Parts: sequence; C-alpha cells; structure tokens
Amino acid sequence: MLEPRRLRLLRELAVRGTIAATAEACGYTPSGVSQQLALLEREVRMPLLVREGRRVALTEAAHVLVRHAERVLAELEAADAALAGLARSVGGTARLAAFPTAAAAFVPAAIARCRAQHPDLRVVLEEQETDEAVLAVRSRRLDLALVYEYALLPRLADPGLDVEPLLTEPLLAVLPAGSTVAEPLTLAALRDRAWIAPRSDTALRTVLDRACGLAGFAPVIDYASDDYTVIVALVAAGLGVSLLPRLAAASLSADVELRPVAEPALTRMVSLVTRAGSRGHPATAALARYLREAAAE
Repeated sequence: MLEPRRLRLLRELAVRGTIAATAEACGYTPSGVSQQLALLEREVRMPLLVREGRRVALTEAAHVLVRHAERVLAELEAADAALAGLARSVGGTARLAAFPTAAAAFVPAAIARCRAQHPDLRVVLEEQETDEAVLAVRSRRLDLALVYEYALLPRLADPGLDVEPLLTEPLLAVLPAGSTVAEPLTLAALRDRAWIAPRSDTALRTVLDRACGLAGFAPVIDYASDDYTVIVALVAAGLGVSLLPRLAAASLSADVELRPVAEPALTRMVSLVTRAGSRGHPATAALARYLREAAAE
C-alpha cells in the first residue's frame, strides 16, 4: 500500500521542481524529503527521479504516480471533510489568504459575518499574492485563497485545486482630472502619454504591455511603484496615466478620472481556491459562503 504522505511529497516536487522547495513547503528537511521519496521508489520498484544538476526530473513512472496521487489526495480530503461534517457545530480554524485589494475590499465583512454566525470558528488571514497563495493551499498550509487572473494571462487548470469564480472586474484607465480623451476610451488614444506602472506586480505589468501592444504601441514607463496610492497620486499630479483593477482604483481617494477601456476589453477575475475534495469541510464551507456573499455585494 502506497503511503499518502510520500505521494504528497512527490506531487509537490512535481510542482516546485526542487527538493529544497518541496521540503520548505511541506515542513521537512531536504534530506527527509529525499529519504521519503527513496522509500517510495522502493515501494513501486521503479526509479522516480533523475538528477539534472541541482534539480531533479520526474521519470515517466513518477508522472503516472502524480496523476493518480491527485485523485487519491482529493478523496482523502473529501473523507476528512465528511468526518468533520458529523460534528454538530462549526469550529476549529480556517486559514485564508487574500491579495491586498480583496483583503481591503470585502474580506473583512466576510470574516465578521462568519464569526458572528460561528463563534467557535477561528479565521486566520494572511495577505498573499496569487502564486504564493496557490502553493500554500496545495501544500495544506492554508485552506482557502482568494486569487486573481487577467483575461490576457489565463492560468492552467490545476487538478489538485477547486477554483470557483467570484467576480469579474474591469481594468480601469486612471487619468488626470479634466482629461479630454474622448469616449469610448481606447488604449490607442493614450499612446503618446507617459505611463505609471506597478513595479513588482509582474502580471499587471505584463497585461499593460500586452494590451498596449494590441493597441499598436509600446508604453513609455516613466514611473513605477508598488503602492497604488503613489501611482494614483502621480496620475493626479499630471505626470502620466495608469491601468488598475477596479477594486484597487475605486478604494483610492484622489482627484483622478477612472475610465473603462473599450478596446481592448480588459478584465480581472477574482476566484476562491480550495484543495480538491476539501470544499465540503464545515469550516471551509462556512467561510466560503460569506466570501461569496461579500464579493457579490
């Protein structure tokens, strides 16, 4: 009989690519991961890993095992959820990750409602960006995550996760007050403007580059910042224009114009991510319910 913990380690290695990263995510030492995977090789009587410099590559047998591991681990999550559902009340701890704009816009209301209805349920919130949050849910460090993806940057489906769309928001052009750009606004109309872009949000920066490319020009980036309030303040001072998701732009108070972009149409989808099989767990289901309600509002 194959040991589920070793299957989980193999699956995480397939996602993360290195023994060290797998060890950090799963709470092992690198030597501990190597020992467990060596035991798994003995169990299946086939080589699973091939060294390639500092990294390891999975053999064909390992890839077969990973595909089966996804289903096995999802069934174990479902079994755990079913057993927890036998309890008369919702309690324990639900661990949630949210990216900053969602954490500010609707997560507090969702947590407050959840606590009011389920006082025995403790909700722990961490602020994390999408890539980091997805890996944390996969490795069981977190239970739920609010993530986003842009229409121009679709993500591949992950068999180890359930992804539930909550809302789709437009990306808005942020212009100085009193701008004379005609309606409907197209990015092409902003080709001669200086642009203010995010510094480390590589997804939004890539969307900006691709969208402007579709409009026939490359944006001239004069300023970059990781702080949305700084970006909007620079726009308000007349130093350029920017492109921000509605959740981020609408919460900022500055003398700017927020205009939808007619061409190309740009959107961001906000979704709730849980591990496959875990959605029925009472704590997860309770928090997810209030996140849906708050997002819908």
